[in-house]
Amino acid sequence: MRLSVFILLLVSHISMAQNYGGDSWATVNSKGSGKLAVVYYPQAGLISEEGGKMKGLCVDLLDDFVAYVQAKHHKKITIDYQGEEKVFSEFLKVTQTTPNVLGVTYVTVTEERKKVMKFTPPFLSNQETLITHKDAPAVDHLKNIGTILKGYSIKIIAGSVHQKYAEQIKRENMPQLAISTGPSGTEILKEISTNPKLFTILDFTEYVDAVRKQIPVKRQNVQIGPIQDLAFCMSKQSDWDEIWNEFLTPEYRKSEKYRKFIASNLGGAYLSVFK
Repeated sequence: MRLSVFILLLVSHISMAQNYGGDSWATVNSKGSGKLAVVYYPQAGLISEEGGKMKGLCVDLLDDFVAYVQAKHHKKITIDYQGEEKVFSEFLKVTQTTPNVLGVTYVTVTEERKKVMKFTPPFLSNQETLITHKDAPAVDHLKNIGTILKGYSIKIIAGSVHQKYAEQIKRENMPQLAISTGPSGTEILKEISTNPKLFTILDFTEYVDAVRKQIPVKRQNVQIGPIQDLAFCMSKQSDWDEIWNEFLTPEYRKSEKYRKFIASNLGGAYLSVFK
């Protein structure tokens, strides 16, 4: 790539990131009102735009957060949905490098990510899910996956925690496994629907959405890693974690209101898996 083209792309990315930004919590707290800027990675059931309106579990939580701050601290927060990032790795990059922006989607909290960004308390539990085409044979145990899915390849979201699990499967159970990456779970599931010899690892929320959309895939009954926490993320320079820590408590996640949010957006199946 020519240097001039590289610089143009870099400047374009920086300019895009500079279009994002809202008020700090300190500003809202002192002035009595302000804007919470949101950048999101779309995921049906969690956050998406439908007919010009934002919908999903994350949207319900953001609205309830606004109501909480108004009632408890008498501060008026306006949620400003500033942009949609359809490539997960770009979503993480923008959120990490842009001050006063809340990154909203299903972001797995890891020790590595904690080194470069801040998180709210977890809003959801997640189990990584091995997903194949509906006609693929049943995998009874990961130790047998190399035999059962012989000749298959795996595709995972670029920049996701799923990559380490794919590499672990290759290293321990399937030495010939070809690993590739895609920009989003939606694109990967679409590819699996037409390529029966492809499988993936995705968050359980994406599997739930695939079932709703009647995509011809199935969940294999094997455990991929431990149950993990999903949270909203922000740059290290952000101070919004302070008030989110106050709002999104373990007690809140046990409340009837929270359970209704889960059921209405993700369905009873999610509640039955993550009680």
